[in-house]
Amino acid sequence: MIVSTPYTECYVKKSFLSGNPNYGKDETIFGVLYGIRFIRGRAPLYIVYLPSMGAMYDKVDQCAIFNRPQTPEKEIRMNDVAWWDCISDYWQLTQLQGIRHMDVQLQNKKGHIWEGSYLWTCDPQRPRETLDYGQSETWHEHKTKTYFFDDQTGVLVCGPNNKMRFLDVSLCPEKLEIPYWMKVYKDSDSPERITHERGGNKLGDTERWDYEKS
Repeated sequence: MIVSTPYTECYVKKSFLSGNPNYGKDETIFGVLYGIRFIRGRAPLYIVYLPSMGAMYDKVDQCAIFNRPQTPEKEIRMNDVAWWDCISDYWQLTQLQGIRHMDVQLQNKKGHIWEGSYLWTCDPQRPRETLDYGQSETWHEHKTKTYFFDDQTGVLVCGPNNKMRFLDVSLCPEKLEIPYWMKVYKDSDSPERITHERGGNKLGDTERWDYEKS
């Protein structure tokens, strides 16, 4: 499934367009991000228009997309900036007007914190086929994914909302509360109210949903 994005100017690493990806510093070409292709079983691909060639390239990896022509020396791979494989071919993109340009932070799997300004949110829809989608059987466990460009490197980043902070300069206190009490439950109607991270599952081996180490 392809969903349209708001008009977003960007720069794409030439090595990804030539089939020889370079995860460090690289030449780029100006483009306009127009869409995201969601494919079950792999990370999303991005549709970018390259006006200098009149080309519409529809299979760009996220780690090759920046909001500036200069790319950093540091290695940036898909696991650093993207979420796990898509569990559905069907997605909806929404730009939440109340948080447009709000400061956001995301902690990735390596513990690195990316910082930027909110762009838009993508939400998986229930699969239409009666196939085994693995974790999609517990559909309510899955989070919307929020996008932003990292302030330091310029790379396009996205991740699940439970790994992010949304910082409103007018509403947030200077020192944020650490939400030890906050959980994501298996079923809000269930008397057991089981969190899917209890028992030391893979996602951080922790029951906590904050940035502190357990």
